[in-house]
Amino acid sequence: MKPARTMRSRLLPTPALLLGFLLATGTAVALDEPALAGHWVLDSERSDSAQRASRQALRDVRRVMQPRGNAPRPGTGAATRAEEVLAPLSPPTRQVRIELEDVEVIFHIDDRPARRYYTDGRAAVIDSSRPEQTIAAWEDGRLYVEQTFPVGTRIIEAWWLEGEMLRADFEARNSLFGDPIRFTLRFRRSGTRP
Repeated sequence: MKPARTMRSRLLPTPALLLGFLLATGTAVALDEPALAGHWVLDSERSDSAQRASRQALRDVRRVMQPRGNAPRPGTGAATRAEEVLAPLSPPTRQVRIELEDVEVIFHIDDRPARRYYTDGRAAVIDSSRPEQTIAAWEDGRLYVEQTFPVGTRIIEAWWLEGEMLRADFEARNSLFGDPIRFTLRFRRSGTRP
C-alpha cells in the first residue's frame, strides 16, 4: 500500500493536443493572453517546496539505478543518473520577470540567462549546452510551456494570474519516477506587500 501524499494532489492540464496541433500546422494561436508581464517575487509562504516535491522522485531514480542493499555514493552511476534526470527541473527560487512581445514570452528567472519562448508553434532553444525541445502556447488565459530533455525528463509549466498573484504549476515526468513531481509556486508583484 502506498503511503499517503502530504502534498495536495492536483492534476496539471496537459496542452499536448494544442501543442501537437501547433507543431503540425505551424498555426499561430494567441488566446486570452493575460497581463503576466512584470517583475514578480516568490511568496514562499504561499508556495510549495520544489525540493520536497523532488525528494521522492530522487529516491525513485536511485532505487531503480542502484542495486539493492548498496547505498549510492556521489559520483557513482545511480547518484549521477538521479542528478542528471532531475537537473532540468530548475524553478525560480526568488523572482521572475516576464516580458511579452507579440508571439514571444521572455522569462528572466533569478540571475540565470533569459529563457525565450515562442507561442506561434516554433520550438525554442534555451541553452545550447543542454539540448531540449521547448514549445509554448496560450490556452484559457494560461501560458503553458512544455520542455522535453534528452535524459527523458518532460516538464510542463502553467503560468497564470490568480487574483493579484502570479501562479506557476510545475509537473515533471520521467519513466524512472514512481509518480510525477508536482508543485505550485505563487508570486506577488515586486513592490507589493505580502
